[in-house]
Amino acid sequence: MKLSQLRFFCAVVEYKTIAAAARELHCVPSNVTLRIKELEDSLGGELFFRDKNRLYVTPKGRLFYQQAVDILTLADRSQQLFAGRQPQGLLNLGALDFSLISHLPSRIAHLRHSQPHMQVNVLSRDSLVLERMLIDSEIDLALTDGPIEHPLLASRAAFDERLVLLMPASVPQLDAATLAQLEFYTFSRECSFRLKIDRWLASRQLKPRMTLEMESYTAMAACVKAGCGVACVPGSLLPMILPEQALKVVEMGAEGVSNLYFVWRRHQLSDELQTALDLLMHPA
Repeated sequence: MKLSQLRFFCAVVEYKTIAAAARELHCVPSNVTLRIKELEDSLGGELFFRDKNRLYVTPKGRLFYQQAVDILTLADRSQQLFAGRQPQGLLNLGALDFSLISHLPSRIAHLRHSQPHMQVNVLSRDSLVLERMLIDSEIDLALTDGPIEHPLLASRAAFDERLVLLMPASVPQLDAATLAQLEFYTFSRECSFRLKIDRWLASRQLKPRMTLEMESYTAMAACVKAGCGVACVPGSLLPMILPEQALKVVEMGAEGVSNLYFVWRRHQLSDELQTALDLLMHPA
């Protein structure tokens, strides 16, 4: 069964005669007759009753017509995905949770406004999970810390970012004796930021009384304000945390630099993905 055969069949049903269908299809009547006969042979049944020079659609032919219209409509829509100038398709974007608060909201809105025909799903995961999801083709694009060095992945620098420590305002300085009395609020082990902060603490021989994983930056800040401990947070969140909390910020220097990168599967940067990447990186 071919799409061209379905188009000829639908034309005969809609225009009532082979001659009228032929005029609509810009071909000779014998061509229409041949295509209908080929379609009936492939189906193993008659689509029309023939009475002299007239055709009448059979009951099965009427049912088949409804299905043929659906098939042709779907085929036309599928072709439009590739024929249209405006990017379409489905984009699955994964990002670090804080980037969906500080870096991406206005950029995602710009993408949606500029490309209304592109479907965009957004999820948040830790960095190591995002990398695995990219490799397994579960997402198309990720915003995570980098740079990424992997034979299957390519990346592009996106945003400057740094890690900072939040301390209670009452704590004069962060030293081994002080931290030994405090809790430390940090990321899960699925996040590469956790590896970075663990190395930073170890290099200074700092060990907190207890290390707790928290997935809420506001909860971290509240615990720090209460004097319970110290937290590690992305610096881009400070404008949202500090106005409401009396906290002290400790910079981690070069070791705290954790810039963000857009990452995708190498050699799979489609036109749609390129368009989305450009809009996310360079909003109007």
